[in-house]
Amino acid sequence: MIACDARLYLILTPAICCLDPLETTRRALYGGAEMVQLRDKHSTDAEYLRLARPLAAICRRHGAPFILNDRVHLVEQADADGAHVGEDDLAPERARELLGTDRLLGISTHDRDEVAAALGKGADYVGLGPMFDTTTKALARTPGGADLVRSVQGATALPVYPIGGITEHNVSTFIDAGATRLAVSSAICEASDPAAAARHLRDLLL
Repeated sequence: MIACDARLYLILTPAICCLDPLETTRRALYGGAEMVQLRDKHSTDAEYLRLARPLAAICRRHGAPFILNDRVHLVEQADADGAHVGEDDLAPERARELLGTDRLLGISTHDRDEVAAALGKGADYVGLGPMFDTTTKALARTPGGADLVRSVQGATALPVYPIGGITEHNVSTFIDAGATRLAVSSAICEASDPAAAARHLRDLLL
């Protein structure tokens, strides 16, 4: 099983990348991102794999886990290290069954109870959110902000990644609330210099 100990988790959203998605990923990893998830809800499986396979190779060269959003059935074909499922995706227990024990499984959580239950559902880490409004996806829940981070302290031994609208301008709010890891999308994807953006965020987590 590959370790899940990343501090800065890039949620790569191709549609919003300022640069080519592959170049964005290369630069982000160089700057300090340590895990990458490909999130593209609208592409076909064939289109998704055409991007996922070279991304997997880039991540492997950097020693960074590469995760597929939702598409558990493509993990093996993409040579990915695991998958992440949300509340409207495949059930975590089924995802774990399909992934086996050697690949990572992340699940989306939204409150302390869900965080506490994640390990029992087979998760290796959790995404926690949304923190703020975000431009990368429609929100079905009210953003919880720093109070949500505080509320889950001690609920699990799993890595917890606050996510949703986190930028260099508000990241200190979550660090002050106890966050030691972050997941970001637009803060890096929309940056003209993804390496600098990743480096700045990563430095704040030290």
